This record gives sequence, C-alpha cells and structure tokens, in this order.
Amino acid sequence: MGNHDRNASEFLHERATFARAPADRSVPAVRRHRRVFHLFPDDPGPQALEDANAEIEERNHSLEEAQKIVRAHNEMLEAELATASSMQMKLMPDESPTLPGFSISGRCRPATQVGGDFFQYYPRPDGRLSVAMADVTGHGMEAAIPTVLFSGMLDNQMENTFPPEDLFGRLNRSLVRNLDPRTFVCFSLGELDPLTRRMRLVNGGCPYPYHYQAATGKTRELTLGALPLGLRAECEYDGLDCQLDVGDRVVFCSDGIIEAMDDDGQLFGFERTQDTVNRLSLEGLPATQMIEELLREVDAFRGDAEQQDDQTILVVEVT
Repeated sequence: MGNHDRNASEFLHERATFARAPADRSVPAVRRHRRVFHLFPDDPGPQALEDANAEIEERNHSLEEAQKIVRAHNEMLEAELATASSMQMKLMPDESPTLPGFSISGRCRPATQVGGDFFQYYPRPDGRLSVAMADVTGHGMEAAIPTVLFSGMLDNQMENTFPPEDLFGRLNRSLVRNLDPRTFVCFSLGELDPLTRRMRLVNGGCPYPYHYQAATGKTRELTLGALPLGLRAECEYDGLDCQLDVGDRVVFCSDGIIEAMDDDGQLFGFERTQDTVNRLSLEGLPATQMIEELLREVDAFRGDAEQQDDQTILVVEVT
C-alpha cells in the first residue's frame, strides 16, 4: 500500500472513531491551552475592608468640612452684597419730589443685587428742579463702585448754579481723570422751570427721552445726544429747550428697557418702547402707574428670559 493510500485510510479511521465517541467524551485529537483570568481579587479580609471604610469616612468628613467653609463664604458674600445693594438704593430717592404743575416719578430695577443705574432729583435756585438719570458701563460690582463715585461728584456739583451744559463738562473732565479708561457714564438731565413749563435737556450717551405731546396725541424723541461722560476730556455738551404743556409727558429710559431681550434674542427696541409710551400716555395713566405698566410690558415681552441689564424709568408729567 502506498503512502497516499495509507494516509487516506488513517484519516477515515480517525473520522469513524470521532463519530463513535460519546458526547461527554474528551477527544484528544486537538488540545487547546487556556489562560485563566481572575475577574475578582482575592478576598481582602476583614481588616482591609475596615481600613477602606475608615478612609472613606475620613474623606467624607473632609468634604463636609470643605462644604461648610464654602457655605460660610457664600453667606458672607451675600451679606456684603445685601449691604452694598442697600447703600446703592439709598443713592436714589424713596419718594417723588414736589414741584408745582408737575407730577414726577422714577424707579430703578437692578439686574443683580447691585448695578450701574441710578436716578435722582435736585432742587435748584429760583424754584427749578433737575431730574437726572445715569447708567455706568458694566454690571454688578464692576458698575456699582463707579456709580457711587459719580453720585458723589454729581451731588457736589449740583450745589453750584452754572448751566446744565457746564455741569456736564465739569463732570466729564473729572471722570476722565478718575475713572478707568474702559469705564464711562451715560448721563441725562432735565432742568424743569415750573414758571414757564420749560425743560432744559442735556444728554450724554443715554437713549433719547420720549416727549408725549397732549395736543397732538403723539410721541417724539428728543434727539439730543453726545458722547458719554468720561471718554474724552475735550468733549462739549449742548442743551435743548423743550416747551411743555398740560398733559405732556417726558419719559427717560435707560438702555436696559430698550435692550430687554426675549428667549429668541429679539429686543424690546426703540419703536416698541415709543409706541408703549404713547399708548400709556393716551390712557392718561399717572406717572407712577405709567412706570409700572411699562415695566409690565417689558416683562411680558421678555417672558422667561433673564433680565440682562439694569432698568430705570423716569417720568415727568405736566399737570
């Protein structure tokens, strides 16, 4: 028998042997080597478990202590912010001024506990009254400190009797010397004369005030503007005389009203603000109620979106 025949015979014999083998019988024809992997470590023993538990408890205790420190620090910051907020709100009047022939009201609503907006009333010689609104760049404490500084400067300067245009120039030069170059103040002021029912307006960087004219039932912008205070020492400021009549209103708004944004990123805007001022004026709302309604309109437009900036409104109504 040749080698080829012998190999074929052996193959057939081995196949027959494999076929006759029981199911549980090991067939030694092919041997495989296995590696054994230990998926679980050996039993660490009671002492190792006890040590691990002790370490976990120690770490939990350290974490709790750290959390206590963080809470105490946050409480301290909240208390300081509350104090700063209270101090800033004291820069603004808590009641409306008395001026014959006028009803005046204002409100400031900061976006955070402290902010950069404020307004104030200043009695002037000969029975006149100045109404002022300011908006310092930035938000929170970044704006609050320059706001306090500017309020002090303004209060000091209002003891003098020079015209509003000169007041702006003096304040501007002082702010250029004292503020960081990136910080400036948007400032608007109207000086009211109850004898003539005239208002002398000067504006540096604030949105144009709105003048509702009862005789026409329409609202226009008092388009007078200049650079904000604190940018350029050589900047000059002009004044605008505005004749007011019974039923007229002048509304000052900070940019937090104009730039109020909804969830879709749409702004309340100049046109919507002017239309709202006109409608509320036509309804004959008193100055205080007019502010509340305007803020309500802004809130309804904003919806669930967060208030991004301080919002200040000042209303002068001729009675």
